[in-house]
Amino acid sequence: METLSFDLLQFLYHLALAILVGGSLVLGTAVAPVLFASSRSRAEAGALFGNVLARFDGLAIFSVIVLTITSVFKALGFEVTAAPDTRLVLRWVALVALSVATLYSSAWANPVARQIRAATAGFDEQPQSSLARIEFAKLHERSRRAMSVAVVFGLVALFLG
Repeated sequence: METLSFDLLQFLYHLALAILVGGSLVLGTAVAPVLFASSRSRAEAGALFGNVLARFDGLAIFSVIVLTITSVFKALGFEVTAAPDTRLVLRWVALVALSVATLYSSAWANPVARQIRAATAGFDEQPQSSLARIEFAKLHERSRRAMSVAVVFGLVALFLG
């Protein structure tokens, strides 16, 4: 039974997925490459992109919350009337993987990396072998991988409804 409440849940669910998937794709394939190619230095590009990513992280965390709430309401009110079908279970698995990957990246790895950068005097002048730079690079790579995982599982969730 399609009602206004169902339409609102669907809208918010798809909006949250669009923000997570679309935002991550735009950041990774458009914003970062352009910033790093057009900035005067890698340090300047990193600082700019860090600020952009900090804003996105808050939106990503909020989108995971919206996705969770709408998914629960959809399941309780509209989707599960008997045993859930395979497609629905696969979508839930994709949503959990998307949420975990997003929260790892946006709620832990990125903020810790920003904290390391801010707490290290002359971070950009430090040698690549410095402990702060090594730890930052690890967190950056793990966050990048987590965002890629989130995009893949987000696309699966979009495909499955």
